[in-house]
Amino acid sequence: MTAVATGKALWSSRFTFLMASIGFAVGLGNIWRFPYVAGENGGGAFVIVYLGCVLVIGVPVLMAELLIGRSGQSSPPIAVANVAKQNGKSSKWKWVGGLGLLAAYTIEIVYSVIVGWVLWYLFKAITTGFAGVDPIISNANFEGMLRDSSAMITFTLIGLGITGSIIYAGVQSGIEKAVRFLMPLLFLLLLGLATYNYFVASFEEAIIWLFTPDFTKIDGSTLLAAIGQAFFSIGVAMGGMMAFGAYLPSSVSIARSALIIVFADTLVAVLAGLVIFPAVFKYGL
Repeated sequence: MTAVATGKALWSSRFTFLMASIGFAVGLGNIWRFPYVAGENGGGAFVIVYLGCVLVIGVPVLMAELLIGRSGQSSPPIAVANVAKQNGKSSKWKWVGGLGLLAAYTIEIVYSVIVGWVLWYLFKAITTGFAGVDPIISNANFEGMLRDSSAMITFTLIGLGITGSIIYAGVQSGIEKAVRFLMPLLFLLLLGLATYNYFVASFEEAIIWLFTPDFTKIDGSTLLAAIGQAFFSIGVAMGGMMAFGAYLPSSVSIARSALIIVFADTLVAVLAGLVIFPAVFKYGL
């Protein structure tokens, strides 16, 4: 994705571009951080503040990154330098794009390990299952996993191998083929689990936790949390959206795409809360 974009390397459709961009945005910021931060900072009141931050700050920054990528037609550092030179500015602006790549690389150091955790749990779910596991056993299993260095290295390398092979295959043959299947599957899994929780778990408690407005908790720290969540959840300032923008056809509306990405990203965060917290309340976690 960091090679110079050419006419042969553009996204084949707006759908695949959106799925890839949403896939880049969706992560721990949605699945874990958003429900937790929302519940701790006023529930529905925080959601209102967060949506305001997304619209006022997140969407413009996202649009700017996509525009720089499409105008610069290259990896983030070179794209920023190209746009700067097009406007009569110094090419040293490339270091701004480089900082985005550094941020992404630093975050991926953590994410690659967490992917290893997920694959370890998937392996355990298939081989032994989790029937009868209570909070004490769950904590013991997690601590035991962390102590098993060989398993952690193995599953982390497997995760890196899978993602690396997708990226190596290129935009259309790798990333597009993956996101066409994986992103709709993610939405279906979250929707299915949320529906399951509605019938068997403490769904009402989760709704109250997440969406009951408590404006007494809104203060300066809440605003900072909402701004941080907007950056972390949407995936801006990490170079990725610039890289995706480099392969974006000129016929695709950046403003409309940015709004769709933010909407889908927020929808995943809400669904994740309805998946996680009913189980948390039901099992006393």
